[in-house]
Amino acid sequence: MKTDGKIYGIGVGIGDPEDITLKALRLIRESDILVLPREDISKCRAYQIVKKVMPEIADITTLPLEFEMVKDAGEREKNHIKIYETVKDLVMQGKTVSFLTIGDPAIFSTFSYIADLAREDGIDTYSVSGISSITAAANRLGVALCEKEDQLHVISEISDIQGSLDLPGTKVIMKCGRDIGVIKGILRKRGDSISVYGVSDCGSEKEKCYMTLEDLPDEGNYMMTLLIKSKLGDR
Repeated sequence: MKTDGKIYGIGVGIGDPEDITLKALRLIRESDILVLPREDISKCRAYQIVKKVMPEIADITTLPLEFEMVKDAGEREKNHIKIYETVKDLVMQGKTVSFLTIGDPAIFSTFSYIADLAREDGIDTYSVSGISSITAAANRLGVALCEKEDQLHVISEISDIQGSLDLPGTKVIMKCGRDIGVIKGILRKRGDSISVYGVSDCGSEKEKCYMTLEDLPDEGNYMMTLLIKSKLGDR
C-alpha cells in the first residue's frame, strides 16, 4: 500500500516533562496530527505532559480517542481495528500521524497493536523511546533493578501472582494500585525473604514513594508500581 504518510508512537515519559527527549519533541512538532488516548484533552496525561514544555502543541491538530481498557480479547481487537482504520485514512492522505504514549511505546502500549496492523498493510511505523514507569520508579526509589546475575520480570496483572513471585530476581508489578490490598496480603506471607518498594503517580506532583511493605497504603490509585526484590541471601 503506497503512501507518503507515516505513523509514529512517541513515548513522553510518565509525568515529569523534563524527561521528554529532544527527538520526541522534534517529531511532535513535525506531526500533522496527534492521536491522544483520551477524548477529554484536559484529562489526557500524555498531552498535558508535553504542553508544559511545548505550549505550541496547541497549534497541532489532535485526534482524541478513548482507548478502552477492556479485558475481553475480542473487544480489544475490535477497538484496535477501529482506531487503526481511523488513522489509516489519514495516513493514506499522506499525513504524519503520531500517537502520544505515556512511558515507552514498546511496553504495554496500544500503539504496538496499531503498528502491527499498519505493517500488515505496508505502512511505515516508527517508535520513539520514552522513560518507562519501570526504570523511573526504580531510579526515584534509588533501588537497582538488576545486579550481577539478577533477572528482571515485569508483571502486568495478578491472576498468577504467586507463580510470578516465585520467579528469581526482581519483580516489577505495574499499574497495581487498585489491587494493592490483595497484593499486600500475599506479600506478607513471604515474610522477611523479600524487600518491597512502591511509587504511585511517579513523576507527577502527586508522587509518593514507599520504602517498605508496611509503608504501602491499603488502597491506591491505578498508577502504582511495585518493586519486589529477593533479599541477598535468597537470590
